[in-house]
Amino acid sequence: MYAEVLITINTLINFSLLSFSNKMGSFHQKSWRLWLSAFIGGVSIVLFGGSFLSIVATFVFMTTIAFGMNRSNWILAATNTLIGALFAGGLLTVIQPLLANASWYVVLVVAGSVLALSLTGVRKNWFRVNLTALKDSYVGQVTIRLFQQEFQLTSYSDTGNQCIEPLSGNPVHFISAEKMKSYLPMDLWQYLHDFEGSSSESFKDVPLPFRSQLRLIRLQTVQNESTWAIGIKVDHIRLKTNKEQFLSPCYIVLTKNSKHFPRQTDVILHASTLFS
Repeated sequence: MYAEVLITINTLINFSLLSFSNKMGSFHQKSWRLWLSAFIGGVSIVLFGGSFLSIVATFVFMTTIAFGMNRSNWILAATNTLIGALFAGGLLTVIQPLLANASWYVVLVVAGSVLALSLTGVRKNWFRVNLTALKDSYVGQVTIRLFQQEFQLTSYSDTGNQCIEPLSGNPVHFISAEKMKSYLPMDLWQYLHDFEGSSSESFKDVPLPFRSQLRLIRLQTVQNESTWAIGIKVDHIRLKTNKEQFLSPCYIVLTKNSKHFPRQTDVILHASTLFS
């Protein structure tokens, strides 16, 4: 009976750690595979004891069964499992004196609950931290050369912005109209600011020196409605995040309501800038 209890406890602990690693690494392994690995690991520890070599061999064998023999996947899975084991092991060590006189099934329930809750907490916190870091990596600074001047604005690469100018296929970026007021000739800025989004509006009012750089672009709103905007052709644009790079020629569209731009930035960049 004692051996069965030890196997059960070890199996549950192993399964919790393997599940934690599976979710942390987004491996999407089947539950039955994790249970099988956890059970084999539990039996192995009981049969061969808790020596260092036995533990290492069991760990390697168990994680290989659970996550396969691909080297990079195994290293990531093994690392995640070790992190979970160290964290959960510390908590179990803390509560162990409180369970010294408890029956085995009380120990099983309490230890299992602590293990599951602690690993879930670590995984959720890890997700939030990495999501924040990922979002921060979308923020940068763009340098735009337009009308014989160069200026810098804060930017955000938005996965939802997939707008292109249909004839050239060039990406479309959206820029705060108020920010551009300082960098555009006033007659051009006023025309773009007053544009109401109708294809029937004539280009005849566009100041003549700028007509060759403007394009009428059809946009799809989040409500699946179509509207029109006027894009300004830009040939020289650089993006600086953790490194600086030149972006492909593009069109910029002035946006009146820019207060909802992510991270209070000035420019919403096309999604393709994430892969430049």
